[in-house]
Amino acid sequence: MAPRSNVQHAPQPSPAPFDWGLAMGLGVPDFSARRFTANSASLAGIRRFTHRTMSLWGRHSCTDDVMTVVGELVANATRHALPPHSDRHGWLGLMNTANTVICAVQDPSPDRPSPRTATAQDTRGRGLLIIDQLAHDWGYSLHGNNGKTVWAVMPTTIAQPPAWTRTS
Repeated sequence: MAPRSNVQHAPQPSPAPFDWGLAMGLGVPDFSARRFTANSASLAGIRRFTHRTMSLWGRHSCTDDVMTVVGELVANATRHALPPHSDRHGWLGLMNTANTVICAVQDPSPDRPSPRTATAQDTRGRGLLIIDQLAHDWGYSLHGNNGKTVWAVMPTTIAQPPAWTRTS
């Protein structure tokens, strides 16, 4: 047996933020995550992060729709699960697949997302309806009393228009 060294090594802070992709064994180029809080600087960072990630993946044709869906998912989390000026936070995860980008937002609230019917005068309450229109699919999973993850599967390919046929 080799002799033990008496030198102790203190853990060094990692320059990269925690990455769900690494923790789940997914390839780093295909998964990226970012923590957020309810403050405005954090939310601006989420918008920049999403736009930059979509650009790195070359998903330019669906960036606007993904940005809209991420905005709605994060807005719901901050409105319903993250009180302002608290130490609570959520996570946004983006995963790139062959034909989709999966957007997932984890927050500490165990309350299920519930689409509502907004009236013409309401200024809120349309987020899940917007997600439903833009996403291939969406849903949520509960983590006991430890919160939930709300996800949306976004198409990355645009259907090709039918080829023009010439009739004589």
